[in-house]
Amino acid sequence: MSAATDTAAVADAGLRITRDGAVARIVLARAATGNRIAQSAVVQLAAELRSIAADHTVKLVVLSADGDHFCQGREQGPVTATAKPSALELRARMMDPIVAVYAAFREVQVPIISLVQGEAHGFGAALAASADLTVAADNARFSFPELKTDMPPTLAMATVMDRVAPKALAWMVYTNEVIDAQTALQIGMVSRVVPTSELAATGDALVAQLLERSHAALSGVKQYMARARLQHFHEAADTGRNLLAVVLSSK
Repeated sequence: MSAATDTAAVADAGLRITRDGAVARIVLARAATGNRIAQSAVVQLAAELRSIAADHTVKLVVLSADGDHFCQGREQGPVTATAKPSALELRARMMDPIVAVYAAFREVQVPIISLVQGEAHGFGAALAASADLTVAADNARFSFPELKTDMPPTLAMATVMDRVAPKALAWMVYTNEVIDAQTALQIGMVSRVVPTSELAATGDALVAQLLERSHAALSGVKQYMARARLQHFHEAADTGRNLLAVVLSSK
């Protein structure tokens, strides 16, 4: 946990932030609610990720959840009889904090690992898939149910569009189908599926393996995947040469 972390605010948001050497751990800690994320938690999560991004002693980030479910989506606030907000007010109040979380996943220059069990729907599915490495228990289930209420999940789509096959993403969004862990693996939402009983141990083993690598090497791979994904071969090769030279010269 960084020195700037407001412990009370983090706890109130249903998050638990700890540091274990070079590993920053973020735990969704509202198991009784299926780890549904309140808007205050969205804001706090973005702030914590930005704090981690600024801490160059962190080599890995692990995102996990207490209880049976990773995250069943965002928690809807109470409906109040106020005037209908303008588009700009909606953008600032509801959408900008969500975008800030997804952007922070990319601002963190080292791998983010998500460990997913149970249900991950809407914002929860997007969180799980936004990680650089996503390990899913075999009981994990994913969906984007927003269109049931005529709300296109464009922000969730934006953060997973470079990870999930477009046709598969369109199917999930239009049909609201809940997919299992193996299907999520096939379409690129997750990196590995393991027995539910082995999720924590698999995460620990992955962390131990990656901690043997240098910060520069871990960061270099993440930066390369972000920059080169849509480049033509010669541009991607040039980006690769530059990043590799920086990593090797840092040893």
